[in-house]
Amino acid sequence: MMKSLLLFLTLPLLGAIGLAAEKSAPKRVAFIFDDGPTPEQNARLLRVLKDAGARVTFAHVGRAVEAHPELARAAHEAGHEINNHSYSHPHLRELDEAAVRNELVRTAEAVQRATGVKPAWFWAPFLETNDTIDAIAREATGVEHFPFKKFHFISTEDWNQATSADEIERAATTGVRDGTIVLCHEWRAETVDRLPAILAELKRQGCTFVTFSELLAK
Repeated sequence: MMKSLLLFLTLPLLGAIGLAAEKSAPKRVAFIFDDGPTPEQNARLLRVLKDAGARVTFAHVGRAVEAHPELARAAHEAGHEINNHSYSHPHLRELDEAAVRNELVRTAEAVQRATGVKPAWFWAPFLETNDTIDAIAREATGVEHFPFKKFHFISTEDWNQATSADEIERAATTGVRDGTIVLCHEWRAETVDRLPAILAELKRQGCTFVTFSELLAK
């Protein structure tokens, strides 16, 4: 009788503890900033991320890395991850295989010269890729296209100048759950302007900020 009573009293408590643990588990969010490095925004963006204790992934364009290797180096030294976003940001599916290889190899070499490490992943411009392009990336640069379709994906649409700062902030902070990727663009001043508020709101929602590799590691 006593054992039954104890079990009756204990089960609701265990359930409450489990529910509290579930609610307190952080939601992993991976921001990716495309099309950099951008001299006009890079230092301010890195400062915002440092102040928030946030590590993110950058999708760097090879010609921009060649023009500003110090900016790619700064992102790497700050603990962020860098992806291969092609050399000139073309529609890769419109190129022949030799041109695709050139786009990816030149970018991988530029990032490695600037940072000492090769890009962690391939991240296609416009997210336009196919099996042939992915195979070229794998064979020529030794990296895979990041499997973003495995995760909850949010685009802030900040590439579109018609997207307002309020809309960018709302998109980045709405419907976020564990395993979310948030796509932004480094060159968009309004995104960097609103980033402190975005990160603060996501922290309030129980989010933690991780790189692509950390997101995939779980």
